[in-house]
Amino acid sequence: MKKNRKNLALLLLAASLLAGCAGQSNSQSSQSSQAKSEKKAESKASSKSAAKSAASSAVSSTKSSSSQATSKSAASSSQRADANRMGTLTSQLRVKLPGMLLPAADGLGQGSSNLNIRYTSSSSQNVVYYSVGNSPLALNDSRIASEKPYAVLTEKKNVADASSLINYQEPKTGLPAVKIASNVTGTEEGAAGSTYLQFNQGQWSFVVRASNVQGQKPLPTAQKLLSLYQQYGLPDTAAKSSVQVDVGESLGSLNTVITWIKGSSVYQLKAHSTETAFKMLKSLN
Repeated sequence: MKKNRKNLALLLLAASLLAGCAGQSNSQSSQSSQAKSEKKAESKASSKSAAKSAASSAVSSTKSSSSQATSKSAASSSQRADANRMGTLTSQLRVKLPGMLLPAADGLGQGSSNLNIRYTSSSSQNVVYYSVGNSPLALNDSRIASEKPYAVLTEKKNVADASSLINYQEPKTGLPAVKIASNVTGTEEGAAGSTYLQFNQGQWSFVVRASNVQGQKPLPTAQKLLSLYQQYGLPDTAAKSSVQVDVGESLGSLNTVITWIKGSSVYQLKAHSTETAFKMLKSLN
C-alpha cells in the first residue's frame, strides 16, 4: 500500500513537471510569435516611411526642376523682348532715316527693356540719341529729350573735307615710348594738365587723355581700348579715322568718341562706355 502511494506521488510530480515545461514552451512560442509580428509591423512601417520619403523627394525634385525651367523660360523671354525692342525701334528708324548706318545691338548690359530712341534729321545731318528711361516710350516721344543719352550716333552728309571732323593723329616720334601690349607700343606726352597716350593700328589712331589734376593714368584705359579693338574691330573705312577716349566713365559723359568716313558721309559715335560703343559698332549695318 505504501509502495503504491509512493508511486502515485512520483507520477503526480512527473505530470506537474511536464505541465510546467509545456507551459514554458507555449509561453516562449507565444513570445517568439509576438516578436515576429512586431518585426513585421516595424518592417511595414519602415517600408511605408521610405516610400513616403521617396515620393516626397520626387515631388520636391519635380517642383525644383519646374521652378528652374520657369525661371530660365522667363529670362529667355525677357532677353527676346529686349532684343525685339531694339529691333523694332531700329526698323522704324530705317524708314525715317533711309540709307543711314544703324546698329542692331543696343550695347547695354542692362536696361534694354526701357531703351528709348529719339532722332533729328536735316538735309546736312542725322542724329540719333539712345537712352534708358523709367519706362519704354515710342520712337521720338517728346519725353525722351529729358533723358541723358548713353550714346549718340551722328551722320554728317556730303562732307567735302572730313579731316577736321575726324581729327586723325599721325604716329608721333621723339616722345617717350609706352608698351601697351607685347606687340603694340604707343607714345606719351603731357599738355595743359593732361597726359595723352597714343597708338596707331591700320587706318585708325587711338588717343587716351588722362587728367593729371585728378591723378588719372592713361595706360590701363589704353590697354582696355586695344583689347576691345582686337575683340570687336571697328567699321570698315578707306580713310584715316580716329578713336578718342577720356579716362573715366559716367552716365551722360560720352567720353568715348569714334569718328570715321563711309562714302561721302562722316559718322561719329559718342558713348559713355567704350565697351558699349564697340558693341554697337560691331552690329552696324
